[in-house]
Amino acid sequence: GTGWPSFESAIDLNAVEIEEVGWLKSMDGAEVRCRTCGGHLGDVFGDGRRYGSKSGKRYCINGAALVFRPMDGAKELRGDIQPPNKVIQYEPSLRRDA
Repeated sequence: GTGWPSFESAIDLNAVEIEEVGWLKSMDGAEVRCRTCGGHLGDVFGDGRRYGSKSGKRYCINGAALVFRPMDGAKELRGDIQPPNKVIQYEPSLRRDA
């Protein structure tokens, strides 16, 4: 995997704007932002075929920007809100202060 939730296309290209910025250009990538508010949603890269994308694109979208809607009609989960019965355990930092 790529480490980010990855998709081969946007759900609605009218809902996002794509802008080539700085260092992403050198990686055949661009920033993906919300067309309404301009908020950063993630990045899109042109190496999607390596990961099975038929479009050739790999949209890497921040999980906090996603809303998960279960197919069985259960309550949706938002990526920016911790589920009510879920304990998040963070890995200890590898940083050592001097």
